[in-house]
Amino acid sequence: MKQIKYIIIPFIPLLLAFIVMDCRSSEKQNDVQELSEKLQALVNGMIDAESEDPIHNAVLLVESPRIKWKGAAGMADGKKEAMTPDHKIKIASIGKTFTATVVLQLMEEGYLNLDDTIDAFLNNQIVKVDNLHIYNGIAYGRQITVEQLLSQTTGIADYMEDPRFIPDVIEHPKTIWNPVRILEKYYEYQTNQKTTFRPGEGYNYSDVNYVLLAMIIEQVGGSTLQEQYKTRIFDRLGMENSYLEYYEEPRGDQPLSHAYFSTLDLVDDISTSFDWGGGGIVSTCEELNTFFRALLDGKLFSKKATLKQMLSAADKGRGGNDYAYGLGIMKRTILGHIFYGHGGAYDCDVFYCPKENSSVCLSLNQMNTHGKREKFLQEAVNLIM
Repeated sequence: MKQIKYIIIPFIPLLLAFIVMDCRSSEKQNDVQELSEKLQALVNGMIDAESEDPIHNAVLLVESPRIKWKGAAGMADGKKEAMTPDHKIKIASIGKTFTATVVLQLMEEGYLNLDDTIDAFLNNQIVKVDNLHIYNGIAYGRQITVEQLLSQTTGIADYMEDPRFIPDVIEHPKTIWNPVRILEKYYEYQTNQKTTFRPGEGYNYSDVNYVLLAMIIEQVGGSTLQEQYKTRIFDRLGMENSYLEYYEEPRGDQPLSHAYFSTLDLVDDISTSFDWGGGGIVSTCEELNTFFRALLDGKLFSKKATLKQMLSAADKGRGGNDYAYGLGIMKRTILGHIFYGHGGAYDCDVFYCPKENSSVCLSLNQMNTHGKREKFLQEAVNLIM
């Protein structure tokens, strides 16, 4: 009996360790299951297909040390196609971070400097630099720098805010708004004379800044904007479902979900090609999460100083109470944690907190959600942090 006793005793601590590990594993599985159910309930609660500004579909992806989860709800086409977490979405102004990334890559490669004035690249009959920025009767177009375009500090007004713009788009629903037509409207609306300050003396968010940046990319990069996105970012990160809508063939196997401006279907009824360099990319939550994590983990620049420059510009506090604007990227404090990312007009957001290794990507695919987008983002962050 003594021999049996001495054989069994060394195995008792090991057996207890297995029991403890099994209990912890079971607790973790229960925690993940409970959290998954709460996240799905959050997504489900965003759907409101019967309102005057219907939210037909919603998608959410979260990733943190606790969980990686993605889910969807509603109808992708507002009718009978069920929304999935992998549906493509129109990302609107989130695309500005892609444009900024390409500009900063070109800077690293010696094609441009951030303090270069734009007349070095865009002194032509389309841009009309000498008439681009009129403030108090004085022309300042030749003083605008690449960095000011990136940081939204040019003082240039936004043609999209002109009350004639949306009616014009609706009146010409299938028009492809290339940069030539965009700038024609800019001058037709006399937006060039509605500037808000002299270059570098304030902050004013304007899509015109990113139209000009996209034109610079094509000028110095030697190929189209869509080709630059593809070779520099999409292919590099395996973003097979991402592309510049209207300017190239759709990529990837995932279907495109519909986005809405009130009840107007922005996939079937309207060409949104005017977004272009300011936000014309189509992607998925999975691929947007991949991009922002790669960007903020320093994988898209050859020098650490470049990412630091992109982010530290936000420390100047430009942008208002909701966010600070860096070089094509937003800095936000959400529930006490610092996140970097960008938002878009179709009530979509991608934000990543490098310190906590936590990210959120969401879209409601509706331009008028009356505050639901912010609630969606805050509650998603609260659940995973």
